[in-house]
Amino acid sequence: MTPAKTRSSNIELLRILAMFMIIIFHISDHCVKVLFCEPVFYKKLLLLSTFAPMGKIGNVIFITISGYFMVSKGNGINLAKISKKLLLQLGFAAVSLTLVSSFWYRMTDGVFLKLVNINKFNSMSWFVGYYFFIMVIAYLFLNKFLAKLDKQKYFTFLFAFIQFRWTGSMANSLANGLRTLLTGIFLYALGGFIHLYNPFGKIRTYCLYLIIAVSFLFIYISAYNVTQTNIQTYFLNESKDIFIQKIPSFSDYSIIPILVGLSLFEIFRRIHIPCSRMINFVGASTFMVYLLHDNAFAYSLWNTQDWITLLYEHPYIYLFKHLRWTAATFLTGILFYIIYLCLGKALSKCRWLVMKE
Repeated sequence: MTPAKTRSSNIELLRILAMFMIIIFHISDHCVKVLFCEPVFYKKLLLLSTFAPMGKIGNVIFITISGYFMVSKGNGINLAKISKKLLLQLGFAAVSLTLVSSFWYRMTDGVFLKLVNINKFNSMSWFVGYYFFIMVIAYLFLNKFLAKLDKQKYFTFLFAFIQFRWTGSMANSLANGLRTLLTGIFLYALGGFIHLYNPFGKIRTYCLYLIIAVSFLFIYISAYNVTQTNIQTYFLNESKDIFIQKIPSFSDYSIIPILVGLSLFEIFRRIHIPCSRMINFVGASTFMVYLLHDNAFAYSLWNTQDWITLLYEHPYIYLFKHLRWTAATFLTGILFYIIYLCLGKALSKCRWLVMKE
């Protein structure tokens, strides 16, 4: 195998981290819904604020990685191969979830589970369609366009995609979700710019860690400010309704996930580790992990844990179990990826049964 075709284990390790962060976020976002309903600032809720941007950070990382490796290919992107991979893994995940959710329900007694139907095939995680549309745009014209730009024009193009409130609102007024798509195009193009020109090369590595630390510091301060403003408003209005605690939420174009995601990308890009088959294999499995965990069945499995009581009474135990469920979910995805690969090999050997020579 030539070096050009060898996976970079440092980047695959980053994929694994990104997938872990996405699962951590989804457990928090879909399971920890009913929060402490007293007009008091609970420091332990800052733990949920830590998880809040992780899903979007993971998305930033995945798209930036794709741009980093694919922009330089021009129109050499194998869109057919990407489409085949997406469709086959989508189909396998949909069939697996339909069968496993039914079997699991029959094996449990009195546990509420949301079962999956086969129509999930074309309504899996929204990120799949988002990512694929960016790849289509890259294949059709974006890579060709970027290849014609010098460094200054490339930078100007990137700057044009930085969205402020008015421009972002205008984009979404033209088409729902357009602002998110433009953000994805920006991140994809930025990945290519990093590969070509190394714009962050002079930034010391410790500064990247500092950016991440300061970003989370501002998340905590913002969470405190929002909660205290809500508490003041609650008492000022003499409200008799239940007080609702607010956990920060982030969009795909929020500055914090983008800053943290790009900082992590640059940190891992600088890591030099030997090529590891194990890391590369786990990194390759992340798309299957994504498909198998982002659905109502997985959410209902996670909800068998009483997260709220645990967080309120034992936050450290809550953190441990949150990470344990994350690891178990990831390992389950890897197991199904192995089954998918084995099934693919078996079917290829039996191809003659259904296909003419």
